Amino acid sequence: MKTWIFLSAHFDDVVLSVGGLVWELTRRGDRVEVWTICAGDPPAGKPLTEYAQLLHGFWNIGEDVPLTRSLEDAACCRVLGTGFRRYTVPDNIYRYLPGSNEPVIKENEDQFKPLEPDEAYLVPLAADFFRKNLPETCELVAPLGIGNHRDHSLTRRAAEHTGHSLWHYADYPYLVYGEHTLADWLPAEPETFSLEISPSGLKAWQDGFACQRSQIPLLFVDEEDMRASIEKYLKAGYGSTVWKF
Repeated sequence: MKTWIFLSAHFDDVVLSVGGLVWELTRRGDRVEVWTICAGDPPAGKPLTEYAQLLHGFWNIGEDVPLTRSLEDAACCRVLGTGFRRYTVPDNIYRYLPGSNEPVIKENEDQFKPLEPDEAYLVPLAADFFRKNLPETCELVAPLGIGNHRDHSLTRRAAEHTGHSLWHYADYPYLVYGEHTLADWLPAEPETFSLEISPSGLKAWQDGFACQRSQIPLLFVDEEDMRASIEKYLKAGYGSTVWKF
């Protein structure tokens, strides 16, 4: 039996990207945990940024959005059969540039700008959290960072900063909704690990993301469209493989 730690920038990233693979790992008897990195509360004493207010209105899940999203994620992890752990970096929509009242994110495009120079300090902090909490022996899996979302980049860079042997998974939806190809993000002949996703694994993948209720309208027309999109993603050959290099 192996222990797998899947790193998720946000509450929904692992289930959306590799939920079927995670379920298949648990079904074969492996221990799996999903660690969400940007799971912290908005900074105390700061107003919600205008962009965060916009998303909160769109998600329509009440006042305490981080708490509600964490409960959605806990339900999702129960479906997948995994444990979970959270780190306290706030989502980038809540963050301010250090020592200022300047929001990091003013418009959607800002989410895809580099961490450098103002938020690079987050990388060693997250890496230290990993080092202090990782089991002595585990398979560590981080996002490739496809799409260059700053929180996905933070998660990958922090994982690399630990010096731990590292697997990578492809980031959904950026692999299919952007202008990216998987080959652009992988070296030649990486080590691969795959499991066949059974019909039960596909259903668990879909049911897991259905628990992330607030995020369905952000990415899909409705739940039916979400289920069809995940099945299409799997049939295209994605979501069942991780790579090491």
